[in-house]
Amino acid sequence: MKHPKTSPAEILDRFTREVLYGDVIGSASDCGSVRLGIDVEAKISVEKGVLRFAPLDTPGWGRQGIAYGPFARRAGLAFGVLMLNGHNNSQTYAEPLSTPPLQLVGGQENATARIPFKAHFWPQPIRENLAVGWFDQPVPTNPLESGQALVMQGHPRENGRLCAAKVRGLHHLLLGVQNNPIYLLSVLREKGVAFYAGSLEGSRHLPALPRLRPLAIDPYSLTAKDLYAGVYQSILGEMGHRVDTRVYGVRVADVPAWQGYGTALLVDPQPQLGRKAAQGGVWQLHGPGMLLQAREAGGLFHVRLTAPASLIWRYHDPGHFLALELKAQEVRLRLQYGLQQYVLAVQPYTGAAQQPHWVQVLDDGKALIITLDGQPLFSEHPILEHRLANETGVGLVGQAADLEVHPREVELPPELDLGQPWQARGQTTVFAPYLNHPAEDLLLSWEPTLGRANLMPAEGGLRIEAAAGERAVYTMPWDSTHLADLEVEILPPGQSKGQSQQSRAGVCFWQDARHHLVVALRLDDSESSVAAMLRFAGYEDPFDMVWSRVPDLLYHGVPVRLRVVCDGERFQVYLDDEPVLYRALSDIYPGADRLYIRRVGLALSGYGEDTGSIFRSWVAHK
Repeated sequence: MKHPKTSPAEILDRFTREVLYGDVIGSASDCGSVRLGIDVEAKISVEKGVLRFAPLDTPGWGRQGIAYGPFARRAGLAFGVLMLNGHNNSQTYAEPLSTPPLQLVGGQENATARIPFKAHFWPQPIRENLAVGWFDQPVPTNPLESGQALVMQGHPRENGRLCAAKVRGLHHLLLGVQNNPIYLLSVLREKGVAFYAGSLEGSRHLPALPRLRPLAIDPYSLTAKDLYAGVYQSILGEMGHRVDTRVYGVRVADVPAWQGYGTALLVDPQPQLGRKAAQGGVWQLHGPGMLLQAREAGGLFHVRLTAPASLIWRYHDPGHFLALELKAQEVRLRLQYGLQQYVLAVQPYTGAAQQPHWVQVLDDGKALIITLDGQPLFSEHPILEHRLANETGVGLVGQAADLEVHPREVELPPELDLGQPWQARGQTTVFAPYLNHPAEDLLLSWEPTLGRANLMPAEGGLRIEAAAGERAVYTMPWDSTHLADLEVEILPPGQSKGQSQQSRAGVCFWQDARHHLVVALRLDDSESSVAAMLRFAGYEDPFDMVWSRVPDLLYHGVPVRLRVVCDGERFQVYLDDEPVLYRALSDIYPGADRLYIRRVGLALSGYGEDTGSIFRSWVAHK
C-alpha cells in the first residue's frame, strides 16, 4: 500500500491504461492521483478499459480493494461507482454441500459435482461480499465497521441484498438485486451520508440511469476528518461458481446543489405544529395529525419516532392515507381508505419506554420496504400496495424528530456521470416462426445442430427430447453476426407428486461447436434461476457458469418469456421484461474475443435433465 503525497481535489478514473495483475495499487489513475488500497493475492488488474477484481482464494476483508484520497470531509462531496459485481449472492458456507452428480456436456467425461476448491467453507460465515463508499482509512480491516457504504449481502434464497453500512450498524435495503450493472453513490452531508443507486431500464428496484433512487440516510458521521473513497471485496463465489467483478468508472466530485439536505422534499429536525419546517412549509393540523405537503410523492422517508407515535404518508384527506403506528406493544401498518380501515401488517414491539427508534420507508408507488433501526419490519420482502400511490401529504403523530422525505427518483448530477451501461435492442424482426407445425415440417425450419435429440410437437408448441445431461441445440441461419435479440416463451413442466420436474430450456447463439453461448432456465424442486453457459475455443468449465436466482419470476407450470440480447461480446438476459443477468464474454473467460453469431435457436443446456419444457413462441430480432 502506498500513500499519496497530496490530497486530490477530485477523481475521475475510467481505467484507460492497462495494468497487470498485482500492479494496480500504487499506479496512477486517469486523473493522475495514486490508486490506494490492497491486493494481497495480486488479483486486481486493468484491462480493456475496466478494473477487474478476480476472486480471492482466501476470503476476508482487508485483502482486496481500491481506494482514493484522502479527502477533507465536506458537505456535497460525492463518490460514484459504475460497476458489475461478480455475483451479488457471493458468500461462504459453514460446511460442504451435498450435490447430485453433474453431467458435463458435449461428449466430455462425466464428473462428480462436489463443490470444488473454488467454494469457500468457513467456520465464521462471510455474508457481505462488497462495500462501496466512504472509509476512515485506505485499507480498513472491516469496512462494515469503519465506513459508511453501500454493501452487497448474500442470501439463502434470493439473489443478494443491498444494504447500507452505517455508523450504528448494517441497514437492510433491497432484497433480490439481480446481477446487472449498477451505479452506487454516497454523498457526504454536513452531518451524515445519503445513499443512492441506479441500474438498467426495467429493473425492479432501481431506475434506469441517469436516474437514481434515494435509498438511505445515515444521520451520523465518522469521527475522522479525512476520508477515503473505496471499493472493497471480501469474497466472490456462489456454490463454487465464480466470475470477476468489473468496475467501469469511479468519480469523486463536489455537487454544490447537494451541499445542504441534497435531494430532500421535506426536512425538519424538530417538527412542531404551527412552526415552519426547515424545508417544506408550515406544519398544519389535518385529520389524524400535523401535516406537510410535498411537491411530489415521496419515495424515502426517514424519521426518529418515540412510541406512541406515527408516520403518515400518501395522505390525501382524513379518510385516505397510510400510517406506520409505533405503539406500546406492537407496530402496525394501516391503510385508511374511505370508510374502510385495513391493517396491512402487524408485528410485536418490545422496545423500552421512551426509547427513540429510527424508522425508514422506501416507497416506489407499488411496494413498501420498511425498517426499524435498520432491520426489516413485518417481512424482509416488500409489502405490495398501490393505493394512493400519487398522494403527497406527509404527517406525524406523537413524539418525532429528524424527518426527511426524498423523491422516488432523482437525476444524476452531470458532474457524476460515468456513462450508460450497454442495453441494446433488436429493431428488425427476422424470424417469428410458428412452433406448432406438424412433425414432418419442423425440420424444414429447425436444423439439428448439436446433440442426440428429437424435436417433437407438443401442446401449443414443441419440445426437445434428449438424454439427461445431453446438450441439444436446434438452430436457424443468422445473417447479422453482430447482434441477435432472441425471445422465447417457455412453459416449464408442472409439479408432480413423487417425481422431480425440471426445466433446462433456453436459447443458443451459435458460431460453431467450439464457440457458442447457451442461456437457459434452471428450475427444479430446489432452484429457480436463469443461467448462461459459454463454450469458447472448445473449453467450458461447469463452474464458470454464471446465473441469477429468480425465485419470484420462475415457477413450475407457469409460462415465462426468456429474452436474451447478444452482440458477440456481451449479453443481457430478461425474464418477462425484467433484466436479470448481464455479462461480457471476457468476464467469464479473460481474453475471450468476439463470438460470431452465425446461427440462433432453441436449446437444452445439458446441465441436468429437462422433463418436458414446451417452447410456445419464438421471435428473433436484429
